[in-house]
Amino acid sequence: MAHGFLPASSAEIACVTQSALGFLLDWDGCCAIDNVLTDAAAAFLRAHQARTAIVSNNSSNTVDDFLEILSDAGIVMPREQVILAGVEAIDRAAKAGQVDVMVLAHPRMRAVARNAGIRLNRDEADVVVLLRDTRFSYSRLERAANALRKGARLIVANPDLTHPGAEGRIKPETGALLSALGSCVNLDAVEMEIVGKPKPGLYLKACRALNLEPESVVMMGDNPATDLAGAEALGMKSLLVRAGEPGVLEAALQEIDV
Repeated sequence: MAHGFLPASSAEIACVTQSALGFLLDWDGCCAIDNVLTDAAAAFLRAHQARTAIVSNNSSNTVDDFLEILSDAGIVMPREQVILAGVEAIDRAAKAGQVDVMVLAHPRMRAVARNAGIRLNRDEADVVVLLRDTRFSYSRLERAANALRKGARLIVANPDLTHPGAEGRIKPETGALLSALGSCVNLDAVEMEIVGKPKPGLYLKACRALNLEPESVVMMGDNPATDLAGAEALGMKSLLVRAGEPGVLEAALQEIDV
């Protein structure tokens, strides 16, 4: 198994996958690079879409975005089997009730928040929601830091600092923006909730969608500190799968009992 989170041997892949009833797949850096599915991931998902869920710390895209990418590759997956940290973070904010919410995010995710009935306020907020904001700026940092200074609650999509892009490029992630906020305010004094992996919520929601217990599921992902550590804390088996290093998904396809 992926204890120690080293690349698995063929024997370890067989041991982990043959007894699995379901699979949780990370997205960025595992199944896809810049939202382009790898051939191996597409083949795996086509073969096992009924018992696989996407569990991603992605906070730039909607579930509909993912379903469209999957559909274009010939993969039909119920929306309940696509669990995204950004969407879940917005859902947490929506449950806070009629409060002012500052959402630091891509415009499409701000639209998701608005459609969820969240009262957006770019200047004063009771809640700050931090997603992967590709338009993050000095002024946004200033407004968010001062909202936190005044006592706003902070909801963070994920703690990832980066994820891999095409041609080995580094893509700054939500955790990098959180580090900027932490340079301005003492986050230990802030009421903060991190939604994504390695926290248990996304994994457990995926297991419920598949109607499976965590012990019968395998998590596949490229980030040992989030994907794999969080899975194993719940008793899941895990495999290190990196989009730029083919082999694991191909081997798993050969080993899994259909």
